[in-house]
Amino acid sequence: MKLRGKLLLVALSVLVLPWAGWQLLHLLGDVLREGEEQALRATAEAVARGLSLRPAQLPAAGEGVFAPALLRAPRLDGRVDDWSGADASYALQGDGDASASIRFGSVDDTLYLFIRVADASRQRGDAHWRIVDRLDHVRLDLHGRQGVVELRLANSASGVLIATGSDGATLPVQLRGTWLDTPDGYAIELALPQGYALRALSVRVVDAAEERPPQVLVNAGSADAPVSWPVLTESPALAGSLSQLLPPGTQAQLRERGGWRIARAGSLADRSQAPTVPAWRRWLYQRVLFKPVLGDAEAPVQADDYAASDDHDSDIDDADPLAWYRSDGADHAVLAVTVPVTVAGETRAQLQVQRRSDALMRLTDQAFSGLLMLTLLALAAVVVGLVLFAGRLSARIRHLRDAAGTALDRDGRVRAFPVSSARDEIGDLSRSFAALLGEVGVYTGYLRSLAGKLSHELNTPIAIVRTSLENLEADPQGPSAATYLERARGGIERLGALVRAMSEATRIEHAIAGAELETFDLRALVADCAEGYRPLLSPRDLRLELPATPLRLHGAPELVAQALDKLIDNAIGFCPDDGWIRIGLAAEGDGARLSVANRGPLLPAAMRDKLFDSLVSLREKSRDGGVHLGFGLYVVKLVTDLHRGRVEAADLPAGNGVEFILHLRGAVEGMAGKD
Repeated sequence: MKLRGKLLLVALSVLVLPWAGWQLLHLLGDVLREGEEQALRATAEAVARGLSLRPAQLPAAGEGVFAPALLRAPRLDGRVDDWSGADASYALQGDGDASASIRFGSVDDTLYLFIRVADASRQRGDAHWRIVDRLDHVRLDLHGRQGVVELRLANSASGVLIATGSDGATLPVQLRGTWLDTPDGYAIELALPQGYALRALSVRVVDAAEERPPQVLVNAGSADAPVSWPVLTESPALAGSLSQLLPPGTQAQLRERGGWRIARAGSLADRSQAPTVPAWRRWLYQRVLFKPVLGDAEAPVQADDYAASDDHDSDIDDADPLAWYRSDGADHAVLAVTVPVTVAGETRAQLQVQRRSDALMRLTDQAFSGLLMLTLLALAAVVVGLVLFAGRLSARIRHLRDAAGTALDRDGRVRAFPVSSARDEIGDLSRSFAALLGEVGVYTGYLRSLAGKLSHELNTPIAIVRTSLENLEADPQGPSAATYLERARGGIERLGALVRAMSEATRIEHAIAGAELETFDLRALVADCAEGYRPLLSPRDLRLELPATPLRLHGAPELVAQALDKLIDNAIGFCPDDGWIRIGLAAEGDGARLSVANRGPLLPAAMRDKLFDSLVSLREKSRDGGVHLGFGLYVVKLVTDLHRGRVEAADLPAGNGVEFILHLRGAVEGMAGKD
């Protein structure tokens, strides 16, 4: 894969930004949802406090009954089959075999009652009969604005309901109703006057029989002291008060302690803030914001229709004070908060306030849009930047590749290599290539000059051998034949010396490559070698400058001794018989400084940089006629490199000789085996 493609793959790692943004969006959704819950809870508590300041509109404390709204007005025929919407009935209590229940309903501000009595012993009579107290009848105490109205209901047969006052007098209110005898007793269906404000009532059902005294069934309390039930209906006044307290975009319903809804107001649809979030983002936010709290639950309410919510909730006491629901086909989420409405420490009702998630959607959409835009801009900037960087990097590498491909011409000569000034890795690589090619150029030049040097060194002894043999062939028995043989023998020995010198250089190179390293005392090694040099240097003066304490060095002692031998041999070649040679050793940093100085001629300026190259020699011929190919100082350089050091040559400050200095730092395991 190209470098550009690899960097493009690296650029794709920036896609972690959208993932981090998605996680941030989840976290933001949790924070916004909690904020929405706290805000709606505060709203519900404020509305509940406002309602508690109007205790007269709230249900009275204690047990009561509720008259739910009927879908249509019943026919008042003594049958309950047309009481749609009012399924709850309240049982009366008492001793004996008889039983009774009462049911309530309301239509258009008219209150309806349905009383069913199970009575096996029939003792019928009309309400205005004087003996009706000893017959089956029903007594109602109606508590209204004008006080308590006592009614007596009784019929001798099925028909229009007969009702009188408690003492048989004329009714103070106009009732409509029917008495219907049934196989197991009788039923009473009646309607109070429209607009009659019934606040409470008590019911007493008297069951008469010939063989026993009458038995009384009551709604609460006892026959002698009945307790009235508060009668509750949906209150327009309470709904108006609730509507005044609700903020826009919220709806609320108030339920009495039995779970019946007594007021409702508001609307979830806030027309002033129409939804502006696209459908696909609404779907996304549903998963982010409401999936943790909604799951797959269905909504119990619709956003704009209260009629769909139940009039009665028997689990009002166990209701979750905070819940999320789906609404409008799961396109919205509805938050519902339930709080108690208390007066003087008594819970009079339960208030549930609901709000749709439109505002939360808009806040999330704003955050998501900003996050998405920043993520896309960051991704585009990073990708463009990496592509441009990859293009420049690829161009530099291609330029370096092309320069390396044309570094050598057809004749093997090294061309000039462009060196980069950049301070990065590619610049370092360019400079390393340039340095390497410089070394290759020097080595190539050395190889090219090797043939000439060897030819120069070999031509002289070969010429001596050839001329000697030619002269010997011309005069094999002459007086000079022995001289010619001696000259030929000398030329052959000189050729052998050349071969031995080259073999020795090769052997030393192999010895360096396979050297075994150890830690040794360099001071003792130099001292021992110096004592061996004294006879060889005579009559020259040997001067020795060594440290007072041992000097430890990690390396190859045999190779250090050979390097010292080469330096001493070089010094002998240039030092006159009355001169001196000095060997010095001193500690230097984490290594040592080994030097050999001698009295004699100075270094030629043109040869200072080539002294340690192979086949470089300043001596024309030694005093004993030996051959010098210039391998000695080259071996010194190889030994110094093994010990991570450097070697240098310089004229003495006094101008009376030269000094060769080895800076040794100690070898490292593994370096000896390197080429």
